[in-house]
Amino acid sequence: MNGLVKKYLPYAIVIFAVFILVPLLFLPGTPMEKFSPVAFYFILLTTAVVTSAVYCAKHGIDFLFTLMAPIAFLFTMIYSGGFRPTNLILLFVYLVAGVFGQFLGDLAFGDERRRKEKQEKAEQEKLMLRAKRRDERVRQRMEREARDYSAAERYDVDYDEDRTPSPGDDDFDYDKYMADIDRMLEEDPRYNLSNYD
Repeated sequence: MNGLVKKYLPYAIVIFAVFILVPLLFLPGTPMEKFSPVAFYFILLTTAVVTSAVYCAKHGIDFLFTLMAPIAFLFTMIYSGGFRPTNLILLFVYLVAGVFGQFLGDLAFGDERRRKEKQEKAEQEKLMLRAKRRDERVRQRMEREARDYSAAERYDVDYDEDRTPSPGDDDFDYDKYMADIDRMLEEDPRYNLSNYD
């Protein structure tokens, strides 16, 4: 709903400003009173057609937009004779003018707008495909890293408690240890084997 208001707002301001302010110049008792048909049959009608065509050129056909000029004219009718037959006919004429403007805008600028929309859609699809591929690469990399980590954990000595270590797995110097024991035995008279010869 908010997007619809944002789309309609600039055109609504123009339509309501023209439909409400212009007839004030042609009220009975003013110098322009005799030119009031110019306001109702030319200025307001042209405003309905042009705004509808411009809107359609930018946003596409929207028949809800065609109701804007008749709604604006309802406010004009308050000080221009009320609901008399001429005003009711003008109400219908402005509705038809809005529909005509929609078709005119689509005919004049529809191909360009559709081409632009198609190009934007293709670019969006390309961006989505690129993002999808990037996500797939990230997912594959994360799965690969998880597999590598679990394989490294499986074969790592620090994590594998059931694995029997081989003699080369630790840093203990067995040769030095045995040499120290032999030297100790040789120096200690209790363990000196030459005493028993």
